[in-house]
Amino acid sequence: MAIEALVKYSHDDVFEVEALDSRVKLYIDKLAENHSPQGPGPLEMFLSALGGCVGVYAKRYLSRHEIPFKKLNIQVKAELSQDPPMRLSKIQVQVETDAKLPADNKSVFEKFIRNCPVHNTLLHTKEVTIQVG
Repeated sequence: MAIEALVKYSHDDVFEVEALDSRVKLYIDKLAENHSPQGPGPLEMFLSALGGCVGVYAKRYLSRHEIPFKKLNIQVKAELSQDPPMRLSKIQVQVETDAKLPADNKSVFEKFIRNCPVHNTLLHTKEVTIQVG
């Protein structure tokens, strides 16, 4: 099953993203002086994808086990590496919820949400091909 997104240049540092499966459009935009961005920057979008995926898996676990919650927040932080090649490093994901997880289920919950595909992609993908054509 292929998952696709089309990213098209719009103007300045703005790119329109069309998620081809869901048919949703959004914008990636680099914050610049005297410019109101139309969307998150590329690195923020990358971290958002990880946080969103962890959130989907966390919600799925809580719902499947009928554990009620009202709050489910996922904060994702990273640093821009000072060493080449330019990349994010020290990525941290913090899940905050008011769900009452039994003590013995907390590690199972954590293990379950670590299985989100974005997290697994970060851990196991050694190469991304880029072609110009």
